[in-house]
Amino acid sequence: MKTTDTTGQLISGSGVTVAYTGTAGRVATTAPSKYVRVVSTTDCFIEITSNGKLAIANTGAFLPAFSPEYFQCPSDTPYVSAIQVSAGGSIYVVSIA
Repeated sequence: MKTTDTTGQLISGSGVTVAYTGTAGRVATTAPSKYVRVVSTTDCFIEITSNGKLAIANTGAFLPAFSPEYFQCPSDTPYVSAIQVSAGGSIYVVSIA
């Protein structure tokens, strides 16, 4: 999704959160969606998969703290996992129709 796209709406009640440290945290989205918005409280690496694969440091996508990013989902109910760069935190995931 381009930053100029206006399609898609946040799905009310679809927000989920999970904590991560040096051990990856994983959460499944609660609503079928084409995209997800992910925000983290600390720098982390994330993976978005349809099979629940856990994030591994240095191989996932780098997500800077407090920088919301939008990702296209690989399936209707993706898993999002995160692992810390240098400090534990939480990720917040919201489904977008």
